[in-house]
Amino acid sequence: MGREGQNILAKTAFLIIVAACIVSVAWTGGPDTPPDGTGRVTEPLSGTAWNLVAFRADNGSVVAPLHGTAPLIVFGESGTLTGSAGCNLYSASYRINGSTIAVEPVVATAAYPVDEQELVQQENRYRKLLVAAASYRVEDDRLTISGPSGREMLTFARAEQPESVPLLATEWHLTRYTNGSGSTVASPVPGTDITLVFDDDGTLSGSAGCNAYSAPYRVNETGIGVERIIATKASCAEPAGVMEQERAYLDLLRSSAGYRIVGDNLAVIDGNGRAILFYTTQG
Repeated sequence: MGREGQNILAKTAFLIIVAACIVSVAWTGGPDTPPDGTGRVTEPLSGTAWNLVAFRADNGSVVAPLHGTAPLIVFGESGTLTGSAGCNLYSASYRINGSTIAVEPVVATAAYPVDEQELVQQENRYRKLLVAAASYRVEDDRLTISGPSGREMLTFARAEQPESVPLLATEWHLTRYTNGSGSTVASPVPGTDITLVFDDDGTLSGSAGCNAYSAPYRVNETGIGVERIIATKASCAEPAGVMEQERAYLDLLRSSAGYRIVGDNLAVIDGNGRAILFYTTQG
């Protein structure tokens, strides 16, 4: 019931019992989620970022992430969390009530460097534990997430909120690409720089390694569609493999259906939800 309805009820009660009625405005949420100055409920993890420092392995032991692959989690202001699971980007909806937390099934890109089985296992384990979250606590710069039994599963250290760069008017440099099925990932041929720029006039352009290309595109919050790509017709003999790479890259770009940005990293996703192209702003 809103404030106006409560006031009407209070006035009615006053006429009936000839007594004063004090009307208070209530808010929902636990003791850790007080309303902010606007009267809205402030979600305590909103706007924070955390790096994983330890997680519970399949055998029950607590272990640290593989060196250089610590997952990152960022709690957004709209009930959505995003981050990097170490290699792949992911996102999910979440709800908090007091000290309880519930995370919906994770949507993630799915591409790994060749022969990285340990990383695959770590990412799968991390996502499984995240979805099993039941409660959390924050102590100083530590976030601990526990399961339904109260057993601690994930421990994070506070990190600076990564400032994601905009999709448009940014020069993106390809760092990895898949074979289209998402099963293998390759790095660009040494000596080539494949770029992508989304202009605000609905045109994308860049270098495919040898030839320049451009195409119309459509974009919304997380979806993207690339129209017919036009490229110059040069043939480059060096470095070896550059033309095969260019054909593979343009084919993948044509199949774009979505994207995710975390910090200065962009992943382009196909219609099956597989990450097929990976970029960074660093050339």
